[in-house]
Amino acid sequence: MATHARVRLGLLGLAALAVILGPAARSQDAEPTPTPKKQVILFDEIPTHAASDAPFLVPVKASSGLKVFLTVVSGPASVDGRKVTLSGLPGLVVLRASQEGGKGWLAADDAERAFTVTPRPSAPLIVAPPRGRPARIGETVVLEVGVQGEPRPALQWRRDGVALPGATGPSLVLNPVGLSDAGSYDVLASNALGSAVSPQATVTVSKRLQSLMFPPVSPATQGQPIVLSASATSGLPVHFELVSGSGFVSGNVLTAQSGSISVMATQSGDSTYEAAFPVTQTISIGPGPQGQRLP
Repeated sequence: MATHARVRLGLLGLAALAVILGPAARSQDAEPTPTPKKQVILFDEIPTHAASDAPFLVPVKASSGLKVFLTVVSGPASVDGRKVTLSGLPGLVVLRASQEGGKGWLAADDAERAFTVTPRPSAPLIVAPPRGRPARIGETVVLEVGVQGEPRPALQWRRDGVALPGATGPSLVLNPVGLSDAGSYDVLASNALGSAVSPQATVTVSKRLQSLMFPPVSPATQGQPIVLSASATSGLPVHFELVSGSGFVSGNVLTAQSGSISVMATQSGDSTYEAAFPVTQTISIGPGPQGQRLP
């Protein structure tokens, strides 16, 4: 009997304790769930790297303190955690940083950073030497060179071994070209690792060509002055001379006896133009008044 009484009292005590703790327990269960907080990814700019650089750590973190995950979007690189390893090739690398949230934090917006990978340092190398060509006065001559090297080599064009002022680009334009531009051209390429000289390119410069226009001359009468007309494409004055027949030429005026007269037009050229190829015209000269021959 005493044992049963103690059991009943124990049960009553537990029931009373439940009544006392019940409101507090219900109050604790009713507390609202905390709202997840926003976070951002702090991703610094990444400087340019050389293709030969050793693996390096990327400065990136989340404002929540949670771990940030890196992936390679494109480019010659791979990642392991925050460590980036370059493949050894030049190019543009794009990295993406992400944090999916958790522990009371919302997922962060992805952040991306790009950086350039330059070629491995190397001495200058001429990959496309300049090519010479013949030209005539007044034409345009363009010489070009292809050079590789890292850092990018400085260029200097030379004519007959003498540096040309201001000629430091991959192309050299001679416009208009003159006789003084003839010579052997090369390029000196240099950077911190060395220098290279291109093969020579020979430019020859000749005088410009010209031609004559000497229209046929109509038949004339003995002793009748004939005005000769011819022109050169150069615009230089034309000279006339008697080739055969009886008569004489003064300037551009021909005076001849009867018969057949040949007159040649010439232009000897100058410092710019070559001599023109001569042109000859034959003129028929008829008898004078009453068929008499004039003295």
